Amino acid sequence: MSVQIEDISSVEKKLSFVVGSDKVDEALDSAYRLLASQVRINGFRKGKVPRRVLEQRYSRHIEGEVCNQVISDAFEEAVEAHSLVPVAQPIIEQGKLNRGADYSFSVTVEIKPEVEVSGWEGIDVEWQRVEVTDEQVDTELDQMRQRQATVEAAPEGHEIVEGDMVIVSGTVAVEGQDEPRKLEGLMVIAGQGGMGMAASDWLAGKVVGMKVGDTKSEDSEIPEGSFGEDFDGKTGALEFTVSEVKVTNLPELDDDLAQDLGFDSLDLLKADIRFKTEERSRAHIRGLAAHNAMTTIIEANSFEVPQGLIRYEAETQLNAQARQFMQMTGQMPQMRLENLPEDAQQSLMEQAEFSVRQALILEAIAKAESLEATDEDVEAKIAEMAAEVGQHPSAIKGLLQKQGSLDGLKERMVTEKAMDLILEKCNVIETEPTDEDGDQE
Repeated sequence: MSVQIEDISSVEKKLSFVVGSDKVDEALDSAYRLLASQVRINGFRKGKVPRRVLEQRYSRHIEGEVCNQVISDAFEEAVEAHSLVPVAQPIIEQGKLNRGADYSFSVTVEIKPEVEVSGWEGIDVEWQRVEVTDEQVDTELDQMRQRQATVEAAPEGHEIVEGDMVIVSGTVAVEGQDEPRKLEGLMVIAGQGGMGMAASDWLAGKVVGMKVGDTKSEDSEIPEGSFGEDFDGKTGALEFTVSEVKVTNLPELDDDLAQDLGFDSLDLLKADIRFKTEERSRAHIRGLAAHNAMTTIIEANSFEVPQGLIRYEAETQLNAQARQFMQMTGQMPQMRLENLPEDAQQSLMEQAEFSVRQALILEAIAKAESLEATDEDVEAKIAEMAAEVGQHPSAIKGLLQKQGSLDGLKERMVTEKAMDLILEKCNVIETEPTDEDGDQE
């Protein structure tokens, strides 16, 4: 076999093959022998069907199989011999296979680029100062109180206030419609809305101050989406009655609440909230710093990236979004890259290209710096993963082995070490913390 390699670009090569007639004939003979041992044809004993008969009936099928096998074997041999790393499905141009003749074909394939990274040490990276305010701690405490709250029927004579859960029934009539629309057992969050239904949100402010058994009548403009197009935007005669009210009882912010949450005192609960909030902030800020560092390094190191690799990464990200959607809704959306709007496709491809460039750069730095994940590193990481989900490390390791994910875990750990090294050697420019809108505090 001979192979000529043509560089179409730094990440795309065309391999032109010529397989000798002896190998072609050997592959054909082997395929027909196997076929003869399996096929049954009337008038012939099994295994005794003449070759000419088999060729008359099955030549197209056999030649197709032999072509595929010859191409596959030759391509794998060339990839190994020339240390190529294909990253996308190759494009094959088949020739005509004939007994007693050499077989020529070509394979065009995108390969993983050789990347050399420079200028990554000592780059300027903005790094926000970590600061957890008392307001952040109080907000987290309030959310904990909300999660510990109980809901019960309102006491007799209770006037509805914001946040109460209210059940109402009534009617809405508009001129020109023979029958009014009925409200039957409609749930309303007083003063807030947010039930996801236009009718509920419409009544949210109207029930404040009412009591169980109270009835209200008024003319009011009907919001779109409440009762159908015939009612949208029209002024309707609204009449409804409050049939039930439930109130939320928040626990006191004291040591009893802290003990219910597993802490000896409120002060210890606050200290834990502050610590965990700081940890989350540090992780978030480190992520921002890492992104800024990678942006700088990518801009300073230009190299060609295979389009097939970018597309594969984009489809991987799209599939991850689909799985996340399924976890939230229980339904798996049919999401395909080519079906997305053009601007969404472009945005996803840009994100994918950044991810691919980042991965190639981190891999190159890890190789240049001889970074590796030792067995001890892997065991420690597995123990950390096990602690997060409350499992024994052996169970997590067994699952990774079963899924064939151990090598992938090692690769991720090595790239994490490369990113750690970049941030360790960067020139940190400390900046003030920003609020949720990105403005400095």
